[in-house]
Amino acid sequence: MLALTATPLCIVVLPKALQQRVAAALGSLLARGCICSFATMRILLVTVLVCLALSGSASAGSNPHNITKPAPAKPEKPHVQPPKGCRGCPTAWAYISSTPGLSAVAGLLKAIGLDAALAGPFNGTLALPTNDAVAAYTAQFKADVTAHPEVFNSFLAKLLNYHFILRSAPAWQLDTIALSTRYMSWNAFPHRVTFVVDKSAVPKAAPKTWQWSAKSWANKPLPRLFPVSHIVDEQGKNVTFAKKDTFVQGGGVIHSINAVLGASDVFPSLTAAGAAYPQTMSSLMAMVDQVSAALNISVIDQIENTPGTLATPSNLAIIATLTQFPIIPTPQMLYALLAYHLCPAPGGSVKGLLYTRFTTNPKFNPCLTLLGIDKKEPSLKLQYKSTANADVLKPDTNTITFLDLNNEAAQAGILVPDITTPLAVTHVIDTVLLPPVSNLA
Repeated sequence: MLALTATPLCIVVLPKALQQRVAAALGSLLARGCICSFATMRILLVTVLVCLALSGSASAGSNPHNITKPAPAKPEKPHVQPPKGCRGCPTAWAYISSTPGLSAVAGLLKAIGLDAALAGPFNGTLALPTNDAVAAYTAQFKADVTAHPEVFNSFLAKLLNYHFILRSAPAWQLDTIALSTRYMSWNAFPHRVTFVVDKSAVPKAAPKTWQWSAKSWANKPLPRLFPVSHIVDEQGKNVTFAKKDTFVQGGGVIHSINAVLGASDVFPSLTAAGAAYPQTMSSLMAMVDQVSAALNISVIDQIENTPGTLATPSNLAIIATLTQFPIIPTPQMLYALLAYHLCPAPGGSVKGLLYTRFTTNPKFNPCLTLLGIDKKEPSLKLQYKSTANADVLKPDTNTITFLDLNNEAAQAGILVPDITTPLAVTHVIDTVLLPPVSNLA
């Protein structure tokens, strides 16, 4: 009787022969239109419950701890424009100033006056470093930036404008793309960052809604979007996101990032710049260390804390000069040599930082060198000059005119212009500036 009232649910736990008999009996009952009695129904119910218990035990045997496997995570959907037209979205500055994790960069933006520009509708993109990222970057400063706020704010403007992308750029793009920033200079116009997409993050079976729109002008689906995995800056750093796609009033978007972006010519210190240009600046940095150790002073600290313009000879220029020098220079001579390459800004003025294109200003250019100040010799000046190329597509020719060993006018060419650090601007040159021999002792 028990076998005849068993249900198909229980067949999975019965022996094979019994399964066949139960199936045949059930088939016979159904064919005759059999209506079970109350007693039979009760037995049937008990049988079903026993079978379910047995089935549960069999399942538990394969998963003894009853651990539920999580369903595979669904990839996030793209956000290429503000939801519902961004009605009710905050202004860029309202969001930045009210986000605790961006308080450090908010203070920097306010210091250079960008808070007012962000208080209204904004249609660009801001990639803003978190507080931890700002702290890691400022820890690399070698200069006392608080002593010269005007010069430091000029540095901040360049640094932060590199985080300001000129168009709205959500973290979903058709492909890896280079985007122009607000930071522009004569040697790079404009500077760019690269949004790198991860094409493996979106499965091929992703729904059609994962596109710019349902249809294009040709009545066909538009190309698929891919998530931006990270940003690559001009110094080659891969910078990841802390938070993506906060849309703000005006259609703009803000991303929080885990590091400060670095343009090709903006660095937190001269030491960092030297590390970025080892093929051109490593010999100079070695000379600075050598002089510092011999004279028991910190030449690098003196340079970093002096607002002004620095000319740094390339590796090839230093090697060529030292091998042809008639005598072995003493540490004091090398210090005088280094002092001839630095022009302190008069009064610590930001106008004393000479950038391309160079203009003549009697107060700042020609500039009096640190050696001229130490020797009280006003003739020890450097004249920075830019000459426009006849072909407008080619860069200017930038030079420095100086007095050489024989007290005659000589010229050095600028190889890499406008390297910005917190209190100074540095130009890599192709010649060592050897001062008149009477001032080298």
